[in-house]
Amino acid sequence: MGDQLEKFIINNRGEFDNDSPSDKVWSSIDQKLGKKRAEWSTIWKVVAVLFMVSTIILVIDKGITKMDEGPVLSDEFNQAEDYYVTLISQRKQAIKEQLTPEQQEEFLTEIDQLDSMYLELKDTYQTNASNDRIMDAMISNLQLRLDILNKQLDILQNIKNQDNENDISIEI
Repeated sequence: MGDQLEKFIINNRGEFDNDSPSDKVWSSIDQKLGKKRAEWSTIWKVVAVLFMVSTIILVIDKGITKMDEGPVLSDEFNQAEDYYVTLISQRKQAIKEQLTPEQQEEFLTEIDQLDSMYLELKDTYQTNASNDRIMDAMISNLQLRLDILNKQLDILQNIKNQDNENDISIEI
């Protein structure tokens, strides 16, 4: 069926192309498009100017930020930070799975306080000249958070084991 239609169109192409709209139709279309073109032309000009201005602002801001950046943390510290952050997030997830929503909120509030203290230390380190004491405090904060999370997991595991022992003794 498709082949017959295609052959028909090819054979009668001249007849399809014969007719064209009158000049009146074309002038009406041109008038309507002319108005739209003018509107879109203005819009595109405004968009182009805004794009250029925002690009210039971002480039200038990035240049200023690079000049204002404090000392960069060492690769060794970044590796240690990644290690602790990964362990902390794993422990948080393990604890969340064992707590009710109310318990999660209460526990995570305390951990979030340590998180905010860490961010303050990091800000202090980057705004002031690099200070080994601040870096040590940052590492200590990460270790403290990990220790707290590990202890909490141990407590939850002990509670779970006691519940299991109680269930077994009740069945006997």
